[in-house]
Amino acid sequence: MTTRVVDALKYFGLFSLVFFTLISCEKEIESIGVNLVDSNNFSTNKFISEVITTNINIERVPTNGAQQYLLGVYSDKEFGKLKASIVTQLSLPLITDEYTYGTNAKIDSVIMSIPYQSTAEDDYSDGKPKFSIDSVFGNTDTEFQLNVYELKTFLNTLDPEDPTKNAVYYSDKVFEKGETPFYSGNFKINPDDTVSYINRYLADGNTVFDKDTIKEDSKKPVIKLPLDEDMIKQIFVDNANDAGFDSYNDFIHYFRGFYIEAKELTTDNSHLISLDMSNSKMTIYYSNDEDEAAEEDLNENGINGEQGIRIKHDYEFSFGSLKTNVIERDYTVSHESGEERLYLQGTAGSMATVELFSNEDLAELQNKNWLINEANLSFYVDKNASSDILPEQLYVYNYSDNEQILDILSSGGSLSSIGGTLERDDDGNPYRYVIKITDYISELLKSDEPLDLVKLGIKVYNPGDLPTDYTDIKVPEYSWTPKGVVLFDNNTNSGDKRVKLEIFYTELNN
Repeated sequence: MTTRVVDALKYFGLFSLVFFTLISCEKEIESIGVNLVDSNNFSTNKFISEVITTNINIERVPTNGAQQYLLGVYSDKEFGKLKASIVTQLSLPLITDEYTYGTNAKIDSVIMSIPYQSTAEDDYSDGKPKFSIDSVFGNTDTEFQLNVYELKTFLNTLDPEDPTKNAVYYSDKVFEKGETPFYSGNFKINPDDTVSYINRYLADGNTVFDKDTIKEDSKKPVIKLPLDEDMIKQIFVDNANDAGFDSYNDFIHYFRGFYIEAKELTTDNSHLISLDMSNSKMTIYYSNDEDEAAEEDLNENGINGEQGIRIKHDYEFSFGSLKTNVIERDYTVSHESGEERLYLQGTAGSMATVELFSNEDLAELQNKNWLINEANLSFYVDKNASSDILPEQLYVYNYSDNEQILDILSSGGSLSSIGGTLERDDDGNPYRYVIKITDYISELLKSDEPLDLVKLGIKVYNPGDLPTDYTDIKVPEYSWTPKGVVLFDNNTNSGDKRVKLEIFYTELNN
């Protein structure tokens, strides 16, 4: 464990004592200040320091085990084109009997279901619940193409080079896929997609004997993709007796999963959807001839007609626990004036680093023995940038060691302790982000055993960035949101909008 980590944990462990001590000291100083200000023995000042900023292009990020998975296409002039596809394993259905389709089985329909993240609206004007789709970025009126292929690359759970570790899949990994898609069609979000209608067929495959209305248990909207029945029949029905269905381990070797691919249809800006994928599945709806086991369910699930008794069934194959995002980026027309701007974007996007002081300047400041009241980094939004999906929150961390900064640790993981929320001007336009690094600067400028000087990283906030406990000091490499913002950098041409560090301090005058 590094010295920096030990220091961070030490400060976190003593936080309660330090917190109340500081409160006490501040009260004493406030009291003293009342008596001494008139005598010019006490003063509060502000110090503004220039900083050095650098754009960092993130080539790839780990995407398996992420909290969110992106699907779709988004592009703009500032950040270029971003395409997000999903790769997932499939699990065997939870059944107590043998995996079989019975006599004269006919697939009625095969539906891939991926729930949206949605919010119920308070509108029952037509007697039906209505929903809005959450976590959508871009122009929802522009369709993109969605293809579903069989995955041909086996997904290892463990790292082949070190089986003691879990496998890590990065956003730029290339996966093999089948030649013919199970599904291919144009797609855009549909908040009203809450019901599936399934025709049930007799053994001839043409005569409909019933129609089922299928609603999700949550009654919320779901992406529903009808998969090619003949292709599914060949893999899942005709080979039902194959050893590949004997166990989960056999099955993921037999059928390696799905490659759900997004592609652009036009040059117009389309959209991305963020999905948690936890309740996604493929359902095979089928009917077969009567058997003894199904006879007791005849009245509910079957029909007795001229072609015999038909029984309705379905198998649910949930998506497996191993999923990953494939992120493709094209910067061909983006970052055109990057020399004086900073680009921050989530996913496999971009971030920035900040260098606060030179070693010489730091040594000089440490000799001043200031009491640090507040320290802020201010980043101003370039309002001329064309990107219009700005993140509401930025995050600061120790880039040199990929660790949390002291301000997060000493606050017990409170996001408000570092600020970083998007501020707007009087007209409601994006204005700036102010990030607090008070505790870090206070310990950095101590003359006795100060913290080490490190590069700070500034990135689009991801919910997984916050520590879960005092030992959770590493900062995740990924940020699932594709939102991006263009900021002015430290260049003097940026004028009063350039990045700066402001330190508010108190000193006793000699």
